[in-house]
Formats: sequence, structure tokens, C-alpha cells
Amino acid sequence: MATFRLMTDYGGLSRSELIQRLQALENQVASDELQTAERTIERKRDQAALRDSEERLRAILDTAVEGIITIGESGIIESVNAAAEKLFGYEAEELIGSNVSVLMPNPYQREHDSYLANYARTGHARIIGIGREVMGQRKDGTVFPMDLSVSEVQLENRRLFTGFVRDITQRKQSEQASRHLAAIVENSGDAIISKNLDGIIGTWNQGAQELFGYSAEEIIGQSILTIIPPSRHAEEQEILRQIRENSRISRYETIRRRKDGTLVDVSLTVSPIKDAEGRIVGISKIVRNISERRRLEQEVLEISDRERREIGHTLHDGLSQHLAGIELMSRVLEQRISKKSKAAAEQAAKIAAHVREAVSQTRMVARGLSPVSVEANGLMSALQELAATVSTMFALDCRFEGPQPILIGDNAMATHLYRIAQEAINNAVKHGKAKKIVIRLNRNDSGLIQLTVTDWGSGFQKRAPNNGGGMGLQIMKYRANLIGATLDIQNLENKGVRVICTLKAGL
Repeated sequence: MATFRLMTDYGGLSRSELIQRLQALENQVASDELQTAERTIERKRDQAALRDSEERLRAILDTAVEGIITIGESGIIESVNAAAEKLFGYEAEELIGSNVSVLMPNPYQREHDSYLANYARTGHARIIGIGREVMGQRKDGTVFPMDLSVSEVQLENRRLFTGFVRDITQRKQSEQASRHLAAIVENSGDAIISKNLDGIIGTWNQGAQELFGYSAEEIIGQSILTIIPPSRHAEEQEILRQIRENSRISRYETIRRRKDGTLVDVSLTVSPIKDAEGRIVGISKIVRNISERRRLEQEVLEISDRERREIGHTLHDGLSQHLAGIELMSRVLEQRISKKSKAAAEQAAKIAAHVREAVSQTRMVARGLSPVSVEANGLMSALQELAATVSTMFALDCRFEGPQPILIGDNAMATHLYRIAQEAINNAVKHGKAKKIVIRLNRNDSGLIQLTVTDWGSGFQKRAPNNGGGMGLQIMKYRANLIGATLDIQNLENKGVRVICTLKAGL
């Protein structure tokens, strides 16, 4: 029957022609079926790719740090991601279908719908594509600052707007704290300076300008050595070493140099500056002018020394003379009564001896109160007598070494050096339980005068270290500064202490 229909349709064709036409028709049907199958496979592949793309997009949205909210042209929320839920305190179901103004405090709520309508009408955008800081409102009513940027997507028949929001509360707080800190630093009476680890100045406040005379424009970018005298450059290396070890240096007293070349006494507090990872990236210095305090300290010491000298002179010229007179009277009395009463004469002799000892002690005290005579070699004589007195009083080996004559004509300077030696010896005897002390006055290899007191005692285990110390050590440092000297206190491996006072200029 099929053959009959084909022959009817294609009447007049031979059998071979019919077979060819039939094969062509079968090939066409097969080709159509293949194309249909391919289109089906391609459509399924596209659908799978679309689903995969949607899943990837959803994963990105749900794991994004920023809150992402999509709204339509009327301001109705169509989707929110997990970050937005957490940020505003709502579940997605509570927000979808609501106007986005629910996430805004007044007056933003009232403005939002009119803003969208105006944009739809005029195309003028104040935020789309640029972003700005706005205020958001959480479900619990709290208001917070956030950074908002909006993108627009044009679909076939409508527009969608996607907002990207980030809570910037912490950043705003940090900015406010930074402004407050900057105001404190700028208005501080102290010089506050920062530098990097190469010693290049990075910040310079008004206090620094007033203290050193350089403006910020002049000094920022320059080396910190600009304000450090050459003789103090080694200090900076030691400060850098301690900072690299994460140490903080408090109230370190030294000398710095102003723009006009004058020197100023300062107290330093030095701290490391660290980055977010805790790495030390710079150094902060607070520099306080202590010139006035130094001046007052000098006046106090000078008054104290003057009073000591006056008391010493009074003891020597007054009390000692009176006691000497009493001794003489006792001797005369001894001679007068020796023939009448031998016992009474012996008593008079004892009285004379005690008075003579009192005279000797009074003169020793007077010598200690006013130790240095006005002669140029007075310091050497005074130190030699000090060593002899210490040896006698404390029954220890104390000696003075002066390999060459050191003549100091400035009596005040000589007195300060003597007091430094005296205080070092007191510390050695009282705290170090020293059995041997050597006082040495000489010139070092640089030709500078150097006073050294070395003791063989317990070291710093029972005494204050070089960066602290009690009143005695502080007074020694003050005296050294007053005469323009450096003071170095060394621990000799727990076998004793060496105090070295070096004058900064040869005499």
C-alpha cells in the first residue's frame, strides 16, 4: 500500500528514481531529528549552565562580606543576602516585599521614594555608581553609619537597583579617635616626633617646632641626627637597638640641639610604632624641655654646696679653734695639778686627749664639707685624703691613683667631681659591701679628663642598675650634667661596679 501511495505521489518515476527520492526523504527526516536532539541537548546544557551560574551567584551573595540588597523601581525589596540580614537584624522573609526605607532612619525614609521617582523621571542620580556615606537603621532601632554604593541593571521591561552596604562604625570611631589624638599631639606642650627605623622624621608637632626651631616643612624627611649633637650620635644607635627589641625607654635625660645651634637639656620617652600585624615600623619620641628644672637643680646643688662650705669653714675656724683652746687649757691644768694629785693630772690628760680627738674629727668633718681647696691640684689632694679616710673608717683597701697631674682650676667643677667620687664610694660601701675601692683621675686616650671609681663588691644584684637608681645615683647624674660630663655606670659581671665620669672638653 505504501508503495502504491509513493507511486501515486511520484507518478511517472522509475523504480530507481523512487528509491533515490525515498532515501533523500529519510535523510532529511534523520537530519531534522538530529537537529532537534541537538537543540534539546543544547537547551538542557544552557539550563544547567544557568542553574550553575545562579548557584555560584547565590553562593557569592551569601558569603559576601558586604550586605547586598536588590530593589525594584518602586523601592520594594526583592532580595537580600546573609550579610544584609546580619547587618540589619532582619530575616530575609521579613524584608522581601517591604519598602527599602524600612532600613533607613528619618529623614532618609521620607526622601527615598521621592528620590527614586525623580531618578525615574529625570535620570539624575546622586548616588548610583559613585557611593557615599549614609545612615542605616537596624531592626532594634539603632542607627549606624554605613558606606552605600548602588548599581543599576536595565531589564527588558523594568530596572533593578542593587545596593552594596558596609558598616563603617568602627572606621568612624577610629577616625574620630585619630582626630582627637591628632589634636592632643598638635596642642601638646611637649615635642612629639615620629621617625622610621632609618631615622627619617615623619611627623613633627607644634611643640617640636617651638622647642627646636624647625618648622614641619623644614624637618620632615630629614634625619633625626639633625637635632642630635655629634657627641650624642651613639645614643641614637642604642635607642634604636632597644626599640628593635620591643623595649620602651622612659624619661631618658640627654641633650639635643636647636636650629640655631644652642643645646637644650631634654627628657625623652621613646616607644615603638607597630603596624596591624604587630611589626615594629617606626619610633615615637616625646621630648620634654627640662632646662628650667636643670637650672633649679643646679641652684639647689650650688646652695647646698655653699652651705656645706660655710658649715665646714665654721667648724674649722670656729669649733675646732674653741676645742683646740680647751685642749690647751687641759694641758695647762694637767701641769698645774701634776704635783698635787697624780690621779687628777691623769684625768686632765685624758680630757686633753679626748678634746684632741674631737678636734681631729671636727677637722675631718669640715674637710668633708669643704673638700677642695682653691689650688689647681686641690682635687687630687682631696681625693687622696678621701681614700685615706675611707680606708681608716671602714677598714678596707681604698686607694687613689693619679698617674699624671690633673690640674682643675674651676673649684666648682672640682667639687662636683669630688662629690661624685664620694657618692660612688658610699654606694660601694653601703650597698655593695666592697672590700676594695680604687679612685683614679687621669686623661683618657682622647685627652679628656676621666674620674673612675671601681669597687670590688656585689655588683648590681643588690644595687640599682644604670637606667634607674636611687637618689645617690640620680645626684651623681645631675652633677655630671651640671659640669658638662657624661656618667657611665658599669656592672663588672657581678664582681663590682665601675663609675666613669668623663668631662666632654679637655682642660
